Amino acid sequence: MLHIRRKLPSLDPLIAFEAAARHCSFALAARELNVTAPAVSQQVRGLEESLGVSLFQRGHRSVQLSERGKLFQNTVSIALTHLANAVDEVRIEDDTGILNVVTDTSIAAMWLMPRLCRFEAQCPQSLMRLTTTDVEADLLNSEFQIGIVHGEGNWVGYDSQLLFEEEVFPVCSPRYLDRFPVGLELEDLPSADLLDLEYEQWHWMNWAIWLTEAGLPLPVTQRKMKINNYPLVIDAARNGSGIALAWRHLVERDLEQGTLVQPITNTVNTKNGYHLIWPFNDEMPPIACAFRDWVIRELKEQQTPL
Repeated sequence: MLHIRRKLPSLDPLIAFEAAARHCSFALAARELNVTAPAVSQQVRGLEESLGVSLFQRGHRSVQLSERGKLFQNTVSIALTHLANAVDEVRIEDDTGILNVVTDTSIAAMWLMPRLCRFEAQCPQSLMRLTTTDVEADLLNSEFQIGIVHGEGNWVGYDSQLLFEEEVFPVCSPRYLDRFPVGLELEDLPSADLLDLEYEQWHWMNWAIWLTEAGLPLPVTQRKMKINNYPLVIDAARNGSGIALAWRHLVERDLEQGTLVQPITNTVNTKNGYHLIWPFNDEMPPIACAFRDWVIRELKEQQTPL
């Protein structure tokens, strides 16, 4: 940044120039800035000398921008406005009033975001900073008050509460299922078009684990498609590209709407699940308590039969 510092004049002359250029008057600029007109004139003169150009054409009792002055005014005005807005943002934003939430991309995109408007209606004055990552170490190293995290619920330094256990089963689009006129059987899966998740964590479910748990052989060929983003895996299944593995609470809306179907009834349950977590021994702020209670209520309503 040293070369930038050498190029830039001091801020005070730029402020004086911007005001004088906007008013086309040193006197009016002085009144706005609460200084004397000679002080404004001196600041502008010093700026012109440092730049080596005339920014104003001076008359007997008036000043007008030169052509270079007009060009300079536009850039300086925009730059000072951005700088002033940045200062306001830093002053206004009080981190103590922000709800910091962390979770993975799957929960954020497929469960939280479709429901978040209801939390906002409950807490209309709340401000939220949502951080998403599929790397558990990055997630736990984030500054947060509450998170929704996948695992066994034994994170050192954190309290946790189980939201739902892991129940995983195949899903596909009705259009893809039409390729099997007599229906899709469990034994057909290894030879089907399998859409797999390239996972970051060893305990995330994939087709190799699911087929093994179901007592089936692994596919002879490579998977039809591997994607490192779970919402995109489900998008591919919706679009008829093949069969994906689905987590019960993430695809219930798709199953209700018929954009996805469960071609076989077999499921695999593991000892993992999604948990609410928060720093151990930290007093949870009221907004985080409200968010925790809201998540639990939403999940209970989702599990209640209509």
